Amino acid sequence: MDSDVQSSSDESSPPSSAAPSTRRSTSKPLSFTFLGTGGSSALPLISCVTKPEEACPSCFDTVFDPDSKNIRGNTGGVLRVPQDDGTEATILIDCGKTFREAALKWFVKKGLRRIDACLLTHLHADAIDGLDDLRAWTFKSVIEKTIPIYCTRTTYDAIASGFPYMINKKAASGGGALPNFDWHIMPEDQDWQICGVTVTPLPFHHGCYFDRVPPRPLICSAFLIDSSILYASDLSYIPEAEWDRLATYISLPSQNGLFPSSSLSRSRAARPLPRLQAAILDIGGGLTSTPTSHIGLPHTIAIARRLGALRTYLTDFSHGETHQTWLEWCERFGRGECSDRARLEGRAAQKRVVSAWRSWTEGELPPTRARVGPPPQADNPFALIPDPPSGSTFIDDHSEGFIRQAFEAVEEWAGGVLPGRWVRPACDGMTIEWDRWSEGSSGLEWCEERVRDDEYDR
Repeated sequence: MDSDVQSSSDESSPPSSAAPSTRRSTSKPLSFTFLGTGGSSALPLISCVTKPEEACPSCFDTVFDPDSKNIRGNTGGVLRVPQDDGTEATILIDCGKTFREAALKWFVKKGLRRIDACLLTHLHADAIDGLDDLRAWTFKSVIEKTIPIYCTRTTYDAIASGFPYMINKKAASGGGALPNFDWHIMPEDQDWQICGVTVTPLPFHHGCYFDRVPPRPLICSAFLIDSSILYASDLSYIPEAEWDRLATYISLPSQNGLFPSSSLSRSRAARPLPRLQAAILDIGGGLTSTPTSHIGLPHTIAIARRLGALRTYLTDFSHGETHQTWLEWCERFGRGECSDRARLEGRAAQKRVVSAWRSWTEGELPPTRARVGPPPQADNPFALIPDPPSGSTFIDDHSEGFIRQAFEAVEEWAGGVLPGRWVRPACDGMTIEWDRWSEGSSGLEWCEERVRDDEYDR
């Protein structure tokens, strides 16, 4: 597959056709390190830490703990792809406003130096405003002469308009250092072969433009990596056409929860599609959703169910609840807990037939029945619910109220309670790795778990 390419050292001539980088990789594990797991404002918020007596729990925690997991940069990360010569290719995904401080911390701790390619998901500041800092890599070829940048035409045009010197150095002013890039303008409907790994771009919606009626969607590319990991950091809606496309790369469950690829009648000569190892999904909408930009927890869990992902990592956190509170909810969700209301329904809830997943229309929001505020008091029927099970981490009243509200929000949107799923909050610096899908003849590898991380698998 060809792509348009242009070097930032060129004049503003039309991009020419050239093939992207295609170094072959070995069977060693691939890995992804989160450089940032916070929203566009990052965490903590200045408005919170400058008035700690009124700060939210997550921002307040960072005032006293410099290593707090509630310190979160703009969403992004580093994909490492082993090569046949024993080296690793390093692919940067997004380069937002907090990239420099993230690189100073995590590149050193993770033994990173080179950047062999950079993939951009969309045109917002939290995805592209750190590109200028890449001059620390390319100025006078101190680390490398140039960095290939892969993005869609829309993102390229936005950068050309806002940062013309990144496209054409003749547009620069003054005598400062400039980054040096090779621009690859990539199609949204074809695989990208980069540094020995297949990246499938998926044009998901991330809100919309307001320049016309009806509004047109703003596209943010999600990336299916190696048909194993789905990275979708900024998301408001997945069009049905993209679900159909995903179904040609990975095995998706039917609404009764069965995987078509698991059929015993399938010919042994027909290689089944692999099951998605992990989904990295937006949680920026909190417990509800912001239909103009981000999904929230109910939509996120619904998407994870429809993907049939073995693991789901949450990213793009806003301030408010702490990492520990999110982790407590995820663990209790995975153990099969449910909301106060679901417990009161008792056997009726158990007999209800619940689909494994549901679809929805763009802009459709969860119901608003979920309570807001502290946990129920003694005169409230919900107070009949027992305390959290033994073994749970200590959670204060505020966090317990949030956790119960989260259960209600997910259950109401999904239509009922399902057995637990593996969901965890990601944090900056966390690394997940996975083995490539085996091409053995048995066909059983399609559903085997091949993913692990250095935060929850220790």
